Amino acid sequence: MKYNGEIFYRIAIFASILLMTLFLFGGVLMLNQVKAEDNKTIDEPKYTRGGFPKILDDDKWSSQLVYDTIGACYAGTIRWVILNNPSLAGQPPNPMAMRKMAEHCFCVIDIIRKEYKLDDYKVKVFDPDWTGETFMLKAMECVKKYKTLPSFFSIPSDNKTIIPKDPSNSTDEPQSQKEESIKEPETIFQG
Repeated sequence: MKYNGEIFYRIAIFASILLMTLFLFGGVLMLNQVKAEDNKTIDEPKYTRGGFPKILDDDKWSSQLVYDTIGACYAGTIRWVILNNPSLAGQPPNPMAMRKMAEHCFCVIDIIRKEYKLDDYKVKVFDPDWTGETFMLKAMECVKKYKTLPSFFSIPSDNKTIIPKDPSNSTDEPQSQKEESIKEPETIFQG
């Protein structure tokens, strides 16, 4: 009987080793299975050089580009307003003034988007001279033609220059409008 028990024991060990080997190789084979995939159906997200998700086609203005352009316009608009109204320096704009300046920048960017192809704009925007001149010309066009920023600027009758609203120089406004004009530049930037 010793002989039969030893055979049974060896068969059990051999079977165990065989099963473990099959499980191991079976698992490895399943992990390394080759799958056929069509490269056209793989939809991996694409990113811009700056690391932003690229969702729109190359010929479309991305939200990031619109945001950056409006931000640059907004900063320039604040400098422009303060240059023309030095008494406003150091005062944060109130929410209504902020909205008016943003609307002005919407006008500026819409004119730029209408006049320039995106590829041209992306190249030219890095030239500070072109950018400064273009933004200023478009900003003046928005103020004159589309009446943006009426609280900050008045347009003289010759339509050649934009000057700051100075109620003390104006004699053709009724008294009630003069009083409103006097108050407006002082309160427009208060928070």
